[in-house]
Amino acid sequence: MGHLLNQVIIKEINELLVKKQINQEMINMIGSAYRAESITEELFPWANLTFLSCECVGGIPEVALPGAIGMELFALAADIFDDIQDQDNDNLPWRKLENAEALNLALCLLMLSYEAISQIPESELYRNIHKIINETGLCAIDGQFRELRHSDNDLVSLDQYFKLVRQKSGSLTACSCSIGAMLGRGSEALVSNLRCFGINLGIMCQIRNDLSDFFDYEKKNNFINNTKTLPYVYLLNILRSQPEHYKELLTLQNKGLRSFESKEREQLAKIAADEGVAQYCKVMYEIYRQKALNILREIPVPKKDKEKLIKLVEESV
Repeated sequence: MGHLLNQVIIKEINELLVKKQINQEMINMIGSAYRAESITEELFPWANLTFLSCECVGGIPEVALPGAIGMELFALAADIFDDIQDQDNDNLPWRKLENAEALNLALCLLMLSYEAISQIPESELYRNIHKIINETGLCAIDGQFRELRHSDNDLVSLDQYFKLVRQKSGSLTACSCSIGAMLGRGSEALVSNLRCFGINLGIMCQIRNDLSDFFDYEKKNNFINNTKTLPYVYLLNILRSQPEHYKELLTLQNKGLRSFESKEREQLAKIAADEGVAQYCKVMYEIYRQKALNILREIPVPKKDKEKLIKLVEESV
């Protein structure tokens, strides 16, 4: 996304905050929150995906601005809620707040997301996008609830994992793509195609994150917290027929953060290497990546309109 669009988004968000008389301390926290995610990626990734989806159906990015801003604020609120519940990503600014303050920040962002989309001039289009955001929120909440329930269950299947990821991650990217396509005046068929593309994009990105986070003990404690990421679910399923190794895995998981030191980390790394965790995750990542690319290639729009989305997926390696 261009620097100019970034500046327009910042300006629109600031005007929204002033218009709604948000106090300066909250404004500062919101600014810190959306800047924090730009350390490893672009400043407004969700807005960018909305803009690219709008362009894909022949629209111009500017018409998608209210939806793009709403999506960015909505996704940021979801991230904060998720981190509070998972108690990880301690390096991010909202994790340095008391939980009550962080919850208040997330609720503020959620309400602001609805204010942003209320700027969509056509009432029917506004209602449809409002409905999509609501449905996405409910789907993601149900997925998060399932994930929390799975934390006490070592019998989570791979099918259950992919259903959960579709609900949590796939629904958000599908929402962003749908909003962009709708604001770009895409047909129902094009909106549906981009929604399916978004689901696969979200799943592939979550697989990539799961693998990279599995051995990240500084920012993430997924394994210690018994979070059912793809590497862990794969190990639980593959080792179930090997009682000795299965017991070793569960013993490691039950160590707790303070007792999970270099020796335990090496043990987990060896188990993962022996059972082909990285290879499995990379294969599944590539399957969903190819699904996303195939959908884009078959969408009946000029190649120039979809080349940015294709590039986004092709470069996601």
